[in-house]
Amino acid sequence: MSQTKIAAIAEGRVVENRRLAVDTYLMTIRCPEVSAKVSAAGLFVKLRCWGPPESGFGPLLDRPFSIHDADGQNLSLLYRVIGPGTELMSQCPAGAAIKVTGPLGHGLEADFGLNQGAYLVGGGIGLAPLALASKKIGGPTTLFYGERLKELQVAESWLKSWGGEVQTVCEDGGRYGQKGLVTAPLEKALKTEIRPVFAGGPAPMLAAVSRLAESYDAPVKVSVEAGMACGLGVCLTCSLPLKDGGRLRACQEGPVVDGGVIDWSGVR
Repeated sequence: MSQTKIAAIAEGRVVENRRLAVDTYLMTIRCPEVSAKVSAAGLFVKLRCWGPPESGFGPLLDRPFSIHDADGQNLSLLYRVIGPGTELMSQCPAGAAIKVTGPLGHGLEADFGLNQGAYLVGGGIGLAPLALASKKIGGPTTLFYGERLKELQVAESWLKSWGGEVQTVCEDGGRYGQKGLVTAPLEKALKTEIRPVFAGGPAPMLAAVSRLAESYDAPVKVSVEAGMACGLGVCLTCSLPLKDGGRLRACQEGPVVDGGVIDWSGVR
C-alpha cells in the first residue's frame, strides 16, 4: 500500500461548502501544508471546525474524512451529515478557519490499475475517495455509483465532471440511472473485461463487491468505513477481523485494504 508522508497539523480556510444533495456536502479547504502531502487516493484527514476540547463546545475529538481531491493547494472533502460533528461542519461558511491534520493512513498503490484502468465503485458517501483515484489510476476508469434513495443522489453532471464514464443505480429507482444494486452493472462489466476494482461504501456493499471481484479473479481494494475515533491506532474502535485471524486497524493499516483479506461476516 502507499503510505502517507509525515502528517501536518495546519489551519485551513474554507473556500466553499456546497450542498450536493440531501445532507450531502462538498467542502473545499485551502490548506497547502496538508494538500501538498497527499500522495495517494484513499488517505484521510482529521478536521475540527469547532472550539478546542476545553471549550466544551462540539464533539470532543476531531473527525476523520476521506480526501476526495487534492491539488497541492486545496483539499476537497465529500461528507454527509450524520451527527453533531458533521452538522457543525455543514454550517461552516467560506472563510471559516478549520483545523486540519493529515494526510493519514494508507492509500492505493501507485501502480494500481496501471495500463489496465480500473472499475471504481461508490455506495453513498463511499464516493469520497474516488475522485482522486480517477486521477491517479493509469488507464481508463468506469465509475459505478449506487444510492438507497433518489433524494440522496448527487447530480449526474457533477459525477461526470470527474468520474469519466459513469453508471448509476438506486434501490428505489432514483431520479436517474437504473433500479437495483451497484453489483449488477459491475458484474456485467467484469464479464466483458476484467479490471482491478476499487470500492468505497458501507460494509455490506464492500463485502458483496469483494466477493464478486474475487469470483472473476479481479484484484480488489476497498476503502473501509469503520468508525474511527483517535485516528492514531490506539483506541482500536476501527479494527476489523481478518480471514486468517487477527485484526487490522482501518486508520493505520487502512483505510485502503485488500477486500479479500477481511472477514466480512464479522463486520457490522
